Order: sequence, then structure tokens, then C-alpha cells
Amino acid sequence: MTLATGEADLPPAGGFREVDHSGDVGLEVWGATLSELLANATRGLCGLMTWSVVRRASARRVEVQAADAQELLVDWLSALILSASIHAELYAGADVTVDEDGVAGGLLHGEALDPSRHELRFDVKAATYHDILLEQTAAGYHARVVFDL
Repeated sequence: MTLATGEADLPPAGGFREVDHSGDVGLEVWGATLSELLANATRGLCGLMTWSVVRRASARRVEVQAADAQELLVDWLSALILSASIHAELYAGADVTVDEDGVAGGLLHGEALDPSRHELRFDVKAATYHDILLEQTAAGYHARVVFDL
């Protein structure tokens, strides 16, 4: 996978921060490795979906393959959104590995959506390519992704 090379701001604690984007919402994400970047993006997306604490009560396997790192980021987040919708689940995070063939695989950790306990935040419809950025920096990886609501 080839990436653009550039510099980014220092990452916040947790490896991500939310960014406003004209009617939608986005994340800016950092990671020392591509696997860590995807794990941090997962936690960021999970925080967009609910205000509530989500327990790591179950695990669901997810795997995606892509031709480049930007596509891998969007496909990974899209798989999370789809899984949450199909299985009526919320996630707390993920263990992710990325191999040299552009395959990201891992376990989403979470629990069944319980309206009596979970206060939903945004109804995230999709990860998009609009204003996407994924670059390799001296410190690792930096990305920006926008979600349709």
C-alpha cells in the first residue's frame, strides 16, 4: 500500500478526535501502525454512535480487504457500521491486525443494543471518501474520515 507522506498535529490522548463537517461528522485519527490507526478509528466511531458506556461482553469477527490504505480505512469502518446495524449491537472497540496483502481482520468487542441502557448519539449511515486523508508521518499514521448521518 502506498501512502502520501506528510506531517500532522500531535495526536490527542486516545488517538482520535471528532471534527465537525457541515451537517456531517468526522474523525481525525492517529496510530503508530495501520492496525493501531484502525483500532483508534473504531473507538472513535463507537463514540459517535452512543453516549453510553458499552461493555465488552461479546466479540464479532470482521475482515475486509482493500487495494490501498484509504480504501481499507473506509471499508473497515463501513463493516463496523453494517455489523452494528445488522446485529443490533454497539461496540466498545476492536483488536485489529493488518497484513501486507491489505487485509484488515479483527474482533469487534461490544454488546447487544439495549435501549433502556444505551443512549444513542448519531445515526451514522456510512464512512465516506469525502475529504478523506490518510498519510504516513514520522510518528506513524494520520487520517481524517467523514461520516454521513
